[in-house]
Amino acid sequence: MKNLSLFFLLLISTVSFKSQASFSLEDALSYALSNNIEYKNAKIDLQIAEQRVKQSVSTGLPKVSSSIGFQNYINIPTTVVPSNAFNPLAAADEFEELQFGTSINSTGTLRVDQLIFSASYVAGLKAAKVYKALTSKVTEKSLLDTKEKVVGAYYAYLIFEENKTLLNNSLINLNVIQKETAILVSEGLFEQINLDQINFSVLQLKNQISQVSHQTANSINVLKYVIGFPQDSSLVLSGRLFDFKADDTSLDAFQISPSQMLDFQIADENRRLSLLTLKMNKVSAIPSISGFFSHQETALRNEFNLFSGDKPWYPSTFWGININIPIFTSGESLAVSKQSELDFKKSENLLRSVEEGLKQQLSQLSTDYNLALYALENDKENLILSQKILKNTLARFKEGLKSGLDVAQAQNQEISAQNQLLQSHFNLLLAKLKLDKLMNKL
Repeated sequence: MKNLSLFFLLLISTVSFKSQASFSLEDALSYALSNNIEYKNAKIDLQIAEQRVKQSVSTGLPKVSSSIGFQNYINIPTTVVPSNAFNPLAAADEFEELQFGTSINSTGTLRVDQLIFSASYVAGLKAAKVYKALTSKVTEKSLLDTKEKVVGAYYAYLIFEENKTLLNNSLINLNVIQKETAILVSEGLFEQINLDQINFSVLQLKNQISQVSHQTANSINVLKYVIGFPQDSSLVLSGRLFDFKADDTSLDAFQISPSQMLDFQIADENRRLSLLTLKMNKVSAIPSISGFFSHQETALRNEFNLFSGDKPWYPSTFWGININIPIFTSGESLAVSKQSELDFKKSENLLRSVEEGLKQQLSQLSTDYNLALYALENDKENLILSQKILKNTLARFKEGLKSGLDVAQAQNQEISAQNQLLQSHFNLLLAKLKLDKLMNKL
């Protein structure tokens, strides 16, 4: 019985261990790159684009086909000819019924087709390669988007977790003050209103802790979804928010050309694809040339002995060239080319718009980063001041020179300063994250 209990204990421990995972930020990123649905689909799109290139290339390569046919005539077709063709004395309206051929026929054919020249094929092949390059850029963007979501969700969890820790520490300190104040009130040294004010602050702090606890649980679920982790499995994250630094970026890092940014490159690939589509539609009026070779074997039987070695199969072999010359399409080709031309103009306009938008975005994000960095430095000083004020207020409170309301206000100021410092550090990390994504540095 003892061994059986030990077995079940080990089994439960193993199941608990397997259902819980501990991730660093690097672990979360690595897991997401294998399990995030959007990024997995983006990689599949790239594979599809590669197959489309192969499909376009194969259009101009030799095509070999074969066919086998079998016919069994229940009634052999009858042909009538004038009887005077055989008997000059026959009347003109007399006919002879003749049957030609055999009742059982079989044909085997082997055919090879080869495209010799097609301007549309050449343009289409180039367009397929550009489409693959475009899809590759889109996949890179999906990778950046995935990393941004993972890092942002990871930071969000850490700020809630850090905030919860600070609030719990503040509650511990406030509980000590609450007990000391209750003793002083019972001894008649303080009025009841001082204790009531501190009790009110304790209740407020407990409500804040409860809210932050729910926000922490929600943030870990968001991260699970982003990285593709099962929602019903436990996930523990390591590290603290202040372990991640974002205040070591120089202004020189913000000097980057829009052409180096992924959004610009995607828009440029779209422009190239529109141009090649325009060219492909324009050259569709140029004649195309193809060649072919065909070999056919035919068996003519009155009995089903197709595989008899002493019965002949009659060969037929020939080759040829086809030239397809478009002559008149009632304006359809012209309309298609005009649409392609307008699409190309749109792609050029979009490229210029993306370029200017990226310049504006870089300027805005640089400003946001600098403002976040400035706010972080101020909030560090504000926290030091709030801690100094709380310390002095508590000392004077014990001397009877400050009320419970003063203590509550000082406590709230310190909590607010702690939260603001956390938020400023979080904002700086997000500003740096957005800059890194824009400059393809994630």
